[in-house]
Amino acid sequence: MTSSRTALVTALALLLSAGCSYSVNGDALPQAGVTPTTSSPTQDAPSDAPKIAKARTVAGVEPCGLLTADDLKAIGPYKKEPARKDDVIQESCQYVLDDGSAKGRTVIAALYQKYEQVRTRQEKGHEVVVEGHSTWVLCEQSGSEMACTATLAVNANRSVLVAMAQPGGVPERMVAAMQPLLKAALSRLPAA
Repeated sequence: MTSSRTALVTALALLLSAGCSYSVNGDALPQAGVTPTTSSPTQDAPSDAPKIAKARTVAGVEPCGLLTADDLKAIGPYKKEPARKDDVIQESCQYVLDDGSAKGRTVIAALYQKYEQVRTRQEKGHEVVVEGHSTWVLCEQSGSEMACTATLAVNANRSVLVAMAQPGGVPERMVAAMQPLLKAALSRLPAA
């Protein structure tokens, strides 16, 4: 991995592990199956519990199988083959894509921790609902690169993370590009 890619993955890891000062302004761009949440609690679950339309399991799922070249083709083809990055984020896979820029764009997919942990740690983020699942979104500038994460609740104890970094990235556009990736990853998880 080049030093630029190492710095990029490190920036994503820092974004995931710390509360950040930058957040996406406004709601995510609307798409079919994606709706912003409201702050009113439901009768079915405590107000702080994430929405989970259909519980999924992550047991036995390979992180590099969460996304395919076809899922990522709107961003660009692989610059190099997807690779596990468990040393940076447990149960994760890194995709480096040729988006026409010199460095390309990095996407990370991971079988991640409990949704509430992410929401608590990333206070500046906001929630949207993707395919009936609560999704916590946060973007932060790191030098010339924008890093965005979206963490989708899949069961009471786990989530799926999709993160993207792009030189000069625009948060709203990046979040919009990540939504189909979240849907694709969710569709590859077996029912719990």
